[in-house]
Amino acid sequence: MKYEKQGQTNFFLEMEHHQITAREFFSPTLLNFLNKNFDLNQMIILYFDTQNHFLSWVNQEGLLLDEEKHPYRQIFSLDPVRKVVYTDALRDHLTYFNTIPRLYKSTDVIPPNQYDSDPYVRFIQTYFQAKYSVTMAFGINAYIQMTFFKEAEKGDFTDEEMQHFSEIYAYIANSYKNFKKYEQAKIISEIKNHIIDSGEKAYLITDDFMHVMDCNKEAELCLQDILGPSVRNQLEGEGVCGWLPFLLSSGEKEEEGDKVRIRMIQNYQFRIYTYDRSYSNRIIDRYHWITISSKGSRKHVEFTRNLEPLTATEQRVAELMYQGLTYKAIAMRLVVSYHTVKKHVENIYAKCGIQSRYQLYKWIESREN
Repeated sequence: MKYEKQGQTNFFLEMEHHQITAREFFSPTLLNFLNKNFDLNQMIILYFDTQNHFLSWVNQEGLLLDEEKHPYRQIFSLDPVRKVVYTDALRDHLTYFNTIPRLYKSTDVIPPNQYDSDPYVRFIQTYFQAKYSVTMAFGINAYIQMTFFKEAEKGDFTDEEMQHFSEIYAYIANSYKNFKKYEQAKIISEIKNHIIDSGEKAYLITDDFMHVMDCNKEAELCLQDILGPSVRNQLEGEGVCGWLPFLLSSGEKEEEGDKVRIRMIQNYQFRIYTYDRSYSNRIIDRYHWITISSKGSRKHVEFTRNLEPLTATEQRVAELMYQGLTYKAIAMRLVVSYHTVKKHVENIYAKCGIQSRYQLYKWIESREN
């Protein structure tokens, strides 16, 4: 590992450009930057979901998604480093915006008297021809980890090398923080376009970890009416909102396609939509946009059963979707299977030339008035 002044400067400049132009931040491009500037050529990025399920890994050769024969499957349940990384991340509520170095040496995690026989050590010897590792943890619940390896003959990572890794971590973490802020600003803009098209007046936008990312004045007034004036401080801060879990929880497992829920709280109707940002590594970041209307203020639609070209059954499914019922609830109401409802919805979307429940709402309202 080399850590020269010029390499440090070049890496900083490359990261500054990468955080603005990258479609996906943790990628082979990042590995190439590290190799070129610091001669780090034994490394890998592993991706997990926020519940610690393995998704994929990437090295300089490219991406390898999880599948039955993936090498990491044989070690995942026995990986002591990952267990410590995940446990610490949950305890510390790790997010995208952490910039404090989180480094884990394998020799600090695994006891010396067990090290040579540990399954993790045997695994990195087999697949990476290495005996020692250092792992950096990033993102929600540490769902991204970068691991660097070192051969047995070169010895364990020194204190000086760990200091260099701390500095590299800071470069990466600050660039990732800026990348996520830039990306989330674009996501909020996209969601606002949906809200503007819907004609709704009061809205808020959240991530899946109980942070309010945007809220307009009308929504703030509705929430103050329900929760009191103190809610304003929560909306303006960067912390977790204690009342969001109640609002976002559905009380049942959300099935594919159940992308809109309706909650009635006091005299207000909350329509909760999900917005998923998917990545090639199988990570999915989920956001929510929530519109609020007072009871009785929302335009009432009198269904005329003339929603051509839909069949009578498809019209009934469309009506229940408009009322906010999930696929599972519609199946129970019509006494059919979940998959039958899903097939009806696919037919409805195809016949109406639409692609979402929101577009179905607008299509129904345009036909009924």
